[in-house]
Amino acid sequence: MGPACNKLVEEVDGRAIVRRPVEAMLEAGVATVLVVAGFEAERVGAALEGLPCRVLRHADWAEGMGSSLAFGVREAVRLGPSALLVSVGDLPGLRAGHVRPLLDAVPEAALARHIVLPTHAGRRAHPVLFGAAFLPALAALEGEVGGRAVIEAHPAAVVEVVIGDDAGLRDVDTPEALRAARAPKTTPV
Repeated sequence: MGPACNKLVEEVDGRAIVRRPVEAMLEAGVATVLVVAGFEAERVGAALEGLPCRVLRHADWAEGMGSSLAFGVREAVRLGPSALLVSVGDLPGLRAGHVRPLLDAVPEAALARHIVLPTHAGRRAHPVLFGAAFLPALAALEGEVGGRAVIEAHPAAVVEVVIGDDAGLRDVDTPEALRAARAPKTTPV
């Protein structure tokens, strides 16, 4: 999107883009939502005002996605989770109905040893639920190496959940994607 645009605070359907994944997590029953913010963290925090989430300011965000993910995981681990649901913040179409099936896919007793991810039309999407066994690997990420590296290193642990639409694939990375997200939605008759 370029340095002049903070896509997370851009509006789609009257809401900042970053609110959608946070609202989806909360509505799906995620107990604690942490948001890692770097670029214009104050604006991101303001866009989330009124939601019961905690914004973590990551000063070294420019090091890359892996650095931001590791920072957030290290903060989350202090809460002692059995799993961690990880999402990018630029998914304006994400809803609780995309998140809840991930939370329900694996029994709680086995969750620590699994990675649960949504798929649509054979493509892996967001968000991803990482069991506690994988949190140390996530906390050690650096630079631009993200959660995909952990997923690829543990293929036997992966549980795929088919989702009915592509909301978990439609992140906003370009001006064209932002225009598409803002385009009027049509419902087939």
